Amino acid sequence: MTTRFVKSLVNRNPRNNELMGRQAANIGYQFEKDRSARSYIYKVELVEGKSHREGRLIHYKDGIVISASTKEPSIANQLYSKTDTSAALNIGRVLALRCLQSGIHFAMPGATKEAIEKSQHQTYFFKALEEEGLTLKEPDHIEHSYENDKSFTWKRYPLKPTRQDKLDEL
Repeated sequence: MTTRFVKSLVNRNPRNNELMGRQAANIGYQFEKDRSARSYIYKVELVEGKSHREGRLIHYKDGIVISASTKEPSIANQLYSKTDTSAALNIGRVLALRCLQSGIHFAMPGATKEAIEKSQHQTYFFKALEEEGLTLKEPDHIEHSYENDKSFTWKRYPLKPTRQDKLDEL
């Protein structure tokens, strides 16, 4: 009975692997100067327009997953100005609430520490995200090894050249 169940098991929540640390972040940017900004699962950023502010949660494959903006009438009606630091703070609160309601608890900041310290809007935005309960650091992922996957070949076999490889050397 259990083998039949395991064969038909479908993971209905693909984001659960990210929460448990099984999903590895995007890699391949070891030689880039800003590699920490590129290897993430979720990234939070504040987009500052001329007449509005927008907070976005971006997934590395799917793009924008959740957003909150001062263009939304329900948010704009509660604000004195759509572009001041109060707007950035409240966009951070709303975005964090939406992230936690959808089951996303970890995200990387989309701006560097220097840019966050330089801009008062960014400072209040990220401070509001942390105060509402969103963690601005992703958990370490579990390395794929024989201990957590018994079908994994733990001994790496040397690659032997083919006849075509030997002919190419001539």
